[in-house]
Amino acid sequence: MTFPTDIAGLYGIALPTPFEIGPVNCYVAEGEPLTLIDCGTNTEETYRTLVRGLAERGHRVSDIRRLIITHHHTDHLGLARRIVDESGAEVWAHPLAVRWLETPQEARNRLTAFTNALFHESGVPQAQIDLMNQTGQYLDSLSSGSVPVAVRLDEGDTLDIAGYRWMAYHTPGHAGDMLCFYQPESNVLLASDHLLQDVSSNPLIEAPDTPDGERPKRLLDYLREMQRIAALGARIAYTGHGRPIDDICKLVESRLTFHQKRADKLYASFDGQPRLLYELTKSMFPTVPDVQLYLTLSEVLGHLDLLERDGRVTRELRAGLLYWQPIH
Repeated sequence: MTFPTDIAGLYGIALPTPFEIGPVNCYVAEGEPLTLIDCGTNTEETYRTLVRGLAERGHRVSDIRRLIITHHHTDHLGLARRIVDESGAEVWAHPLAVRWLETPQEARNRLTAFTNALFHESGVPQAQIDLMNQTGQYLDSLSSGSVPVAVRLDEGDTLDIAGYRWMAYHTPGHAGDMLCFYQPESNVLLASDHLLQDVSSNPLIEAPDTPDGERPKRLLDYLREMQRIAALGARIAYTGHGRPIDDICKLVESRLTFHQKRADKLYASFDGQPRLLYELTKSMFPTVPDVQLYLTLSEVLGHLDLLERDGRVTRELRAGLLYWQPIH
């Protein structure tokens, strides 16, 4: 349930989730203030596991004074409201995560309105769009409700965790509000879901950061930010899921290779013809169940962005449908 890290006074608790990826790792930093980094989904099983993990070190939920949220996904913020109600803890998060913490329904509605329009022009059948909207509502049900953000953390900020001074890095990719924390003296990285040992972090489709902004190209962000974080030279990264990473540069190189190969495979699937995002997605992932369509659409759209950046595809809106065209 709990596991040590290379930092004295910093330990992890693996909290169960209802998702295929399995448990989420949250981290407890002892000292003043007692800090919890991420907090799992809002289920009784998750809460009981958190209570037991804290108790192993002589702590209670009511002792938590600071709750740091690395990004807005439900498995990382779901228990926030319950923890704050019980402890009075301050919540710290990136500015882009604030709307998901303080006004989550408004944030969900904004995302849904954007993705519904995107999926319509991408050829996704209405029944599939409805299913994705239902999945979004299910994810919302795994959060304990709105909570105020006391401190907004951004690139370049520093903070004390477990008696050490850490640097905050804003690393959009898997999520636009993703934060990583680096401790230079011990050369330790808290990577959250930005880097994972066993699976590639899927950069998910998100609405523009501002109402009049363009769609974020999260895979391109992710590739850039992986390389930037690898350049820190951290000797170990503690992650949001699974095992720590002890060779970050090797992992990042493998991820870069994976995404280039996936982009090449996608380009070949065009067979020289203009295609819609939905048909490309079904061609690339013919056996993946529809309940995971948001994930596969996100992956294919990310690789289309990569191909477009490299001058290999272009796009054109025709009669309300967005076609992607390979460039020979």
